[in-house]
Parts: sequence; C-alpha cells; structure tokens
Amino acid sequence: MPATTGVVIHGQDLPVAEMLERARLAEKLGADAVWLVQLPSLRDSAAVLAAMCGVTDRVTLGAGVLPYYTRPPVTMAQTALTIDELSGGRFALGVGTGHRLTADWMLGRPADAPVPSMREYLEVVTALVRDGEVHTTGSRFRANAVYVSPRRAGLPVYVGAFGPALAELAGEAADGLLVWMCTADHLREVVMPALRRGLRAAGRSLEGFPVVAMVPGAVCDDLDQDRELLRRYLAAYARVPSYRRMYERSGFGGDLGRGVVGDEMLAAIAVLGVEDDIRAMADRYERAGATQVVITPMASAHHDRTLFTRTVEALACR
Repeated sequence: MPATTGVVIHGQDLPVAEMLERARLAEKLGADAVWLVQLPSLRDSAAVLAAMCGVTDRVTLGAGVLPYYTRPPVTMAQTALTIDELSGGRFALGVGTGHRLTADWMLGRPADAPVPSMREYLEVVTALVRDGEVHTTGSRFRANAVYVSPRRAGLPVYVGAFGPALAELAGEAADGLLVWMCTADHLREVVMPALRRGLRAAGRSLEGFPVVAMVPGAVCDDLDQDRELLRRYLAAYARVPSYRRMYERSGFGGDLGRGVVGDEMLAAIAVLGVEDDIRAMADRYERAGATQVVITPMASAHHDRTLFTRTVEALACR
C-alpha cells in the first residue's frame, strides 16, 4: 500500500485565519493529514488544531509533536481526547522529548533523562486514553485520574524520535513514530532497525505501524533564493545537539565543522524544485520506511499561496 500524504502548516508569521484556510485547502487538494509543530516562540498548536476541527471534515489532524514538558501527562491526555472529540475521531497525538535548551532555559523546567521520562509519560497518557483511568506511581510521574467525558479509546499516540533509543521505545509503547528533519538514509539505517527492535520486544509487528516522515521543502520559482533561506533554517537546527549528532551520523560532520550547510546536506534533508522533485522525495522516504510522507512548505511556498498549493498538490496527487 503506498504511503499516505500530509502537510505541516508552519504558522510562525501567519494569522490563525490563514492557517485554518490552509488546512481547508490541504484537505481539498487531497492530503490525508494536516500536522502542526510546536515551538516555544509560537502560539499553542493544540488550540489551533481544535479550531481546525471545525473547518475540515476528512483529514487526520495531528500534533507533531507536543513536548512532554509542556503539559503534565494527564493534561496531555485530556487535551488530546478533547481535540479528538471535536474532530469526530480524526486526531493523532504526537509527543516528544523536545530539547534541553527549551525545557531548562526558556521554560525553567530542568530537563530529565529523555528515554525513561518518556516511557513513564507514555504509560500515563496511553492508560488514560485507552482505559479512561490511570493509577500509577513512577519515579518521574505519578497520576491518579479518571476521564469521564466521551472518548475514543483508539486515539493514536505517536512518539517523535530520530535517535535509536526513543525509536525503540516507540516500537515498545507507542502507536506510531514521527521523524522531523531526518534524512531518508538515517530513517532507513538508524531509526527503522531500532523501531523493529522495540516492536519485537513488545511482541508486535511493523505491519500496520505508522511511520511519519516530515520533510521541509517547496515547489519554487526562485531556486537560489529558496536554497539560501533553507540553508539558514537548517543551520539553526544543526546547532541543537541532538540534530547535530544526527547530521554527523549522516556524514555531514565536515560541513558542520565549517559552519555551512552544503548542497549535499541540503538535498538530503529538504526538497526544493519542481513537482517531480517533491514526488521523488516522497518515493525516497517511502522506500526508507515511511508510511506517511508529510511536506512542510517553506521559503517561497510558505509565503505564496499559489506555491503552497502546488507543493501540497504535487505530494497529494503523486
């Protein structure tokens, strides 16, 4: 079965009304899912996703991802179940560990060891989602809660991961995996083997397990301009230790040591060009293991509605 498709609506400088219109447009163009990311400098994506429930009818609406330190696990489950009810059962929750800088310096919350913390966090969230009740005392999270409002026990809980330890945990304890700004080679060679280990440990199969790959890119008219914009964007991510380690693993340590994002690195992480380039990117990630390929329209396609439309349509209609 071919990979499904989706779009990330990056709302950093867009009014909420425009984000809602783009969600409606993505559905009309044939996308299977609309995802929002969460950054500490932006509006709350969960609230925007709740608003998107009222302007869409078919697409999955996904949080990709909400950092676990932004909400206690019971509150995270309540948020997810509420949006899911508003959407008529179309919501997918993605949770991630975020980054130490955001947790500690920006939010004033000491960063915990990510894998054991996420394991306990997932236990609380998934118990409340699936069973409507949770009673647990862990070393990091304690919860005693009951959810009495209507709920869909099958609401999927994904883990955002590109390192092997979290990918393995996703296979053990989550309903799906999300990768962001990850090369196709890294997905195939690092993430997928770890995911399979986790699935085997839990007695589960890769068959039917969602793997969502989110890729920045655009159909563009000015390739040189958009390349420079994406280089700056990727360079900022490459300063984050976890992303830097991933890119070094992918063979770009030389570029990073020189403080540059070279053409090869840019082409491995993002896609810029014409419609056929978008479709070729989707094929590459599907071969690497993705069951859903999601484009994040950036650069000109973020600002220009026509280029946004062409970018989404190229992927949705491949």
